[in-house]
Amino acid sequence: MKRFPFFVCLVFLLLLIQIGIVSAFPDTTTTTPGRTGGNIYFETTPPGATIWLDNVQIGTSPFMYYTEKTGTLEVRVQKRLYQDYTGTVTVGGSDRTDFYALLSPIPNDIMTETTPATRVTTATIPEKKSTIIIPTPWPSSTPESPVDPAVVIGATTIGFWFMVIRRR
Repeated sequence: MKRFPFFVCLVFLLLLIQIGIVSAFPDTTTTTPGRTGGNIYFETTPPGATIWLDNVQIGTSPFMYYTEKTGTLEVRVQKRLYQDYTGTVTVGGSDRTDFYALLSPIPNDIMTETTPATRVTTATIPEKKSTIIIPTPWPSSTPESPVDPAVVIGATTIGFWFMVIRRR
């Protein structure tokens, strides 16, 4: 009867391991009956660009996106300090479609901002002394402990040895 919990735990662990192994492998089926659309893999250079598909923001590259739409779809790619990229992607059936965009950096002469100099004047207000008296808690300083930590350690050691000697 003592071995029964052991065997129950062993069977449970074996089932968990089997489930973990099965779930570790992705589903390799590419088609599902009655499902239309397809997968689009978005990749950009440099990565981290925002992807818009038919004027709907769908994610940040690189990533895989499933859409139920088929046909030609409009894609817009945006990234800070890079020129926007627009293009189209054709999605058909259950095939995977790859979309790649090479983004061009914005030239430095456009990025430099020129702001006109403006004169700033500051006003000074005469300083007033506060007359509010804030009470402080008593006592105003923290007193030190009258017992040194070395004294406490020494007393504990002497007490311990006294107890050991007395028991013999």
